[in-house]
Amino acid sequence: MQPTPSANRTPRIALAAFVLALGSSRAAVAQATPPTPAPAAQLSTLQGFVVDSIHGGGLANAVVIVEGTGRQAVSQADGRYRIDSIPMGKHGIMVMHAVFDTLGLGAAVRYGQMTFSQPEQSFDPFVPSGERVAAVLCTPAMRNLGPAVMVGLVRDPDTQGPASGAKVQLVYTPADPIGLGRKMPPRVREAQVDSVGFYHICGLPADMSGKVQVFRNGVSSGEVPVEVARGIALRSFSIVAKNQVIAEVKNDSGRVIKVAKGSATLSGKVVDKNGRPLSGARVMLQGGVSLAITKPNGEFSLDSLPSGTQAVVVRKLGYAATEEAVELSANQPARTQVTMGDFVPTLETVRVEAAADKALSDIGYLQRKQVGNGYFLDGKAINHESMSFADVMRVVPGLRISPLGDGRTYVIEDARSASNGCVNYWVDGTPWQTLTPGDIGDAVQPSEIVAVEVYHGSQAPPQYTQAGQSGCAAIVIWTVARVHERPTKAKRP
Repeated sequence: MQPTPSANRTPRIALAAFVLALGSSRAAVAQATPPTPAPAAQLSTLQGFVVDSIHGGGLANAVVIVEGTGRQAVSQADGRYRIDSIPMGKHGIMVMHAVFDTLGLGAAVRYGQMTFSQPEQSFDPFVPSGERVAAVLCTPAMRNLGPAVMVGLVRDPDTQGPASGAKVQLVYTPADPIGLGRKMPPRVREAQVDSVGFYHICGLPADMSGKVQVFRNGVSSGEVPVEVARGIALRSFSIVAKNQVIAEVKNDSGRVIKVAKGSATLSGKVVDKNGRPLSGARVMLQGGVSLAITKPNGEFSLDSLPSGTQAVVVRKLGYAATEEAVELSANQPARTQVTMGDFVPTLETVRVEAAADKALSDIGYLQRKQVGNGYFLDGKAINHESMSFADVMRVVPGLRISPLGDGRTYVIEDARSASNGCVNYWVDGTPWQTLTPGDIGDAVQPSEIVAVEVYHGSQAPPQYTQAGQSGCAAIVIWTVARVHERPTKAKRP
């Protein structure tokens, strides 16, 4: 195998050399020599399992190739494969699978040459374990900080070339080192993407879950979840070199961010855990402005989206907000299916009350509350047992809450406004697009609310003021989908 030269060339050549020796065989694997011709009648069969040491068990959909013969097979769900009609002699064995690409080894790995001299022979190629990958890529000093490693590739979604120079940022919350269950501050780890698009982050805990994001030339990917399993976390990304910017806005921490569009499209379906379609769910890109409402068959479509790894956020009354990572490209429409969790009219209140002050500080809520230019609700000030979002807001002075007449929908207006009483909403830092009066109550349920900020007119911070609507009230809602701990599990992430 010929690894591509890069900034990490030496450790990845060592990893490649290790992979060459991973296949276990009950037949001799010889040094590379030209294939030996054989009479057509002399044929052999190769069988075995492609073993995935990272996830445990067999590796499905791996292509096992006997080079120079035109014979190959695709491994089944359990990793089993079988190739018949192989001429006797010496032939190279090659395996192709995306997991090798993610490990920075290229899409195909060659295992040297095998001597075919029997009618039935076996060969079991292995994907290297997380422990072995960490041993090759990470220094002993880094491994002393933590035994696990995170690896992957970062590419341009439209050209498929490496996104060299991009930065991968991982945020996770470590476990309490003395086992008292204390809430530890989050840690941020970063790595640069090399000339072939590969990155790795060493020294991670054996049990870790967190969020990861990629940055490149002012462009950011979606924030997607990642976790360590068997000593390794695999996560590849795609990110464009430049987006077409349509607006610059301040996020919840006051930093200016760019809201971009592109020519990628996404369609899909939202279903419950039993596969039944869910209508009326709101589908948005994380941090984006495009919005779709699912049809009665659960289908939705979004267009003019930026290319790259993004996160789709789905909300529906009665379900916790659900995030799904998607890969978008201008060259090919993308499709996904989002499965919501259990239908729960009331979420567990403990999830809300357990929100840490550190998380509220990270989004700037506590700082704005200390300044005091608005009305703030959090903790026990929020009635999580309320029937609707409008009921939660009845305690806020200066708001007028009126029924629409259908018996369940209420409209919230600014009673202090001298004009039309308009109210703009932000949910988890993203502007809410009101399609019908009172529809905010169809997506935000009281039991998932962590904090609420209410500003009248000029009280609102710049990041919560829409252009041309500075006289409108602003209601900023933070839910468990955004304000939550990124937990580390006791035994397994």
